[in-house]
Amino acid sequence: MVENAKEQGKAEVWWSSEAEPRSREWFARPFDIPYRLERQADAEITAPSPAEGETLAIFPERLHQEILGIGTSMEESTVFNLARMSESKREEICRSLVDRERGAGFNLIRITLGTSDFTARAFYSYNDLEPGETDFELERFSIRKDIEYGIIDVLRRLRELQPELLFFASSWSPPAWMKTSGSLMRGQLKEGEQYTRTLAKYYRMAIQAYREQGIELYAITVQNEPLLEIDYPSCYMSPQRQTELIAALREELDEHGLRTKIWIFDHNFADAWAYVSPILNDAAGRAAADGIAFHDYDGEPTVMRELQCAYPDLSIHLTERSLWGVEAADRFVQYFRSGASSYNAWVTMLDSRIGTHQWVGTPDPTLIVQDAEAPERFWMTPEFYLTAQFSKFVPRGARRADSSPGSAETVTHVAFVNPDGTVVAVVVNRTDRPQPFRLLCEGRQIRAALPPKTAGTYRWRRAPADTD
Repeated sequence: MVENAKEQGKAEVWWSSEAEPRSREWFARPFDIPYRLERQADAEITAPSPAEGETLAIFPERLHQEILGIGTSMEESTVFNLARMSESKREEICRSLVDRERGAGFNLIRITLGTSDFTARAFYSYNDLEPGETDFELERFSIRKDIEYGIIDVLRRLRELQPELLFFASSWSPPAWMKTSGSLMRGQLKEGEQYTRTLAKYYRMAIQAYREQGIELYAITVQNEPLLEIDYPSCYMSPQRQTELIAALREELDEHGLRTKIWIFDHNFADAWAYVSPILNDAAGRAAADGIAFHDYDGEPTVMRELQCAYPDLSIHLTERSLWGVEAADRFVQYFRSGASSYNAWVTMLDSRIGTHQWVGTPDPTLIVQDAEAPERFWMTPEFYLTAQFSKFVPRGARRADSSPGSAETVTHVAFVNPDGTVVAVVVNRTDRPQPFRLLCEGRQIRAALPPKTAGTYRWRRAPADTD
């Protein structure tokens, strides 16, 4: 049995903190950040003893969901801004995103099928026709613009830098000729099996076209925010229509030997039950679906836990949300404690003019900001480092460990057990004062304290098995 603190080892410690959270002044200039994913002195692992502050109990033998990945998006706005930079600067940013040793270690990237609202280009799909034309055989299908605009090249380079990187894709709109609006904006998919099967074929062809370019798509969501019609690429899609579509898409994928997973919904927590249950209570919908995707613009993440309980064979994914400061870090804690297997930020880099995009509002700060007047210059916002507090230390295959939640008045946290046997705890101090706490795990204790408005990551080896 272990007798003293030295033999029981130490825990590695990193800190990141907020600065001017959500302020659009980040687009004008960088601010000082107290901690930027900075290594601190190791914390001693000792025998348990009384300690001041919150006690965070971790039970690594009680494991929950397996983690697929943590990352961001590579929408066309980001790619357009990358194209304005030299090759060396593009390389620097790409490494900062996906390199686990020298960067954030992102391993899951969201892409768009055709344009979204965050694009510097005219809206397009992969099958744009003149008004009144149709193409049910999809003879004019092409991802040529994705190639010409450099999207494919950026994805390839990210994959080269991080061979474990996975991509999933979301569509903002079917081609305009398939829709009631006759436009990529607003409208619905036209009624009838012919349109359903053609759109399913369109998605299958997109998956194959990306594969031909060397990019495998791990998963697809067939409609981004299906309850929204707005003046950028969008499409209302009822649960019944999505059920029909994913069933047809499953047939297409199976027929062509494609293993891309289908994640349903892809919208807000508040609407999840009403949308998801009709799909998954239908035999065809249940057979076609592999996971449930969520956005966090309305409602609470606890609904993910409810739906995971209701449909335990499906994985849970937070596919879109960008937040700011330690409130964001605490929200990430809530996502994972509520069963999420992945998290992706939305929009990686805009420039100092808050461009280039076609969203209907004014965006908040992105993970990276490019100087519009000097495109070679860029800076990271605190959100880059706060997200990395999770992504850099929690690899694919990690499992969330059962643990006590902590408190918003002290510290909150989430814990994981990694494939290499290390335990990782991400602890968040949202308060305006330093917070002492202790981590209790397998008969051992780590006493620590976090500065105000700071997130800390603690990583250590599990206790050796007792052979007495």
